[in-house]
Amino acid sequence: FAELGTILTFPVAVWMGLNYQEAAAISVVGGADGPMVLFTSLILAKHLFVPITIIAYLYLSLTYAVYPFMIRFMIPRKLRGIKMDLKGMPQITSGEKMAFATITSVILSLLFPVAAPLVMSFFVGVIIKESGVKPFVEFMEGTVLYGATFFLGLLLGVLCEANTILNPKVWILLILGSFALLVSGFGGIIGGYVVYFLTKGKFHPAVGIAGVSCVPTTAKVAQKEVRLANKHAIILPYAMGANVSGVITTAIITAIYVTLLR
Repeated sequence: FAELGTILTFPVAVWMGLNYQEAAAISVVGGADGPMVLFTSLILAKHLFVPITIIAYLYLSLTYAVYPFMIRFMIPRKLRGIKMDLKGMPQITSGEKMAFATITSVILSLLFPVAAPLVMSFFVGVIIKESGVKPFVEFMEGTVLYGATFFLGLLLGVLCEANTILNPKVWILLILGSFALLVSGFGGIIGGYVVYFLTKGKFHPAVGIAGVSCVPTTAKVAQKEVRLANKHAIILPYAMGANVSGVITTAIITAIYVTLLR
């Protein structure tokens, strides 16, 4: 449900004049996961890499500024104050997480070979984190993360020329990117309602918006809005689960787009 924007934006983008590859590249913004957007644009629409990347990283402001109001508008205060049962959550060991990451990575890489680097990089990070080997964890969380962020910003600064920003197509991309994120947020809450009714009120509908895989922003936004309605309500563990599931789902949709349209 939280990938609704990733799916619906594609036909809208084609209707607005983009070709299939360009439409897929901007549609992935609906998953709110930067690496997936970078990967798709580099493979399918390299000429739009800079504007799409800039637009993709604007999603942080949209999720912080718009999603809280979306939650308040779509979920009544009474439902926002629901307390979820944290005692029923299963306790997953690090070994089980590493096994899940390994098996899932292998299966997805075999199903979508073209996106194997994207899938592998995500799950290798999970395995290193869960391994508990402190030097590797600190290296990934510090040197690699901040180094990659620094060089990405430097690259965008070098490549972003005036004619890139003034290109009329950039405004179309900006509209489509915002549309994708709004529709994904809407779909996520609808999905939360579906599970809420299926569980007869035991599931918090606000968790659904955390399926938009802007980790951990959408999970924190959902928790904050719930706490404003009931300071004793905690949904963050479930929201983080939806966040990670959203990352995996976005990777799968990215792989489908790249496989079909490359």
